[in-house]
Amino acid sequence: MFADWPLLSLLVWLPIISGALVLMVGDRSPQAVRRISLLGSLLVFLLSLPLAFGFDASTASMQFVERHSWIATFHIEYFLGVDGISMPLILLTTFTTVLVVLAGWEVIQEKVAQYMAAFLIMEGMMVGTFAALDAIQFYFFFEGMLIPMYLVIGMWGGPRRVYATLKFFLYTFLGSVFMLIALIYMYFK
Repeated sequence: MFADWPLLSLLVWLPIISGALVLMVGDRSPQAVRRISLLGSLLVFLLSLPLAFGFDASTASMQFVERHSWIATFHIEYFLGVDGISMPLILLTTFTTVLVVLAGWEVIQEKVAQYMAAFLIMEGMMVGTFAALDAIQFYFFFEGMLIPMYLVIGMWGGPRRVYATLKFFLYTFLGSVFMLIALIYMYFK
């Protein structure tokens, strides 16, 4: 039934679109934001189940592959797929996001839309990171995932959140610079 569906693209972009929708609703209606977030995260989790049940663990090749030319000039592709390592991580990510939305249901009272949107967008970026088969696409998703993570730590972190946010930024920035240099080096090799 789901064989012809672009499951990985749905798992990447549906939470990002849900996060954008949540931001559009904003803090005018926190209950609507919570419902949209729960619906979006549940839908993404349910869409990840055919990925798990349709996965053939007896083969070592990539499965559910989606491949399209993205930036042809630089040979960059929109290239997604899963293997025996990334599939359980995607399933865990989609399940955990439902739990995060439920855990924040009553606890988060201020900036509800920003909180829920950050986790939904982070979910899409994490799935993209786990499914990316193109190095530039991996870099895009990995770096994109860090932005909402940075905001969550900075806005809803503990008493030393400013210190934690600064350390998080410095470590990820340093790592990102070296990763970008390595990608550029590999491209010109």
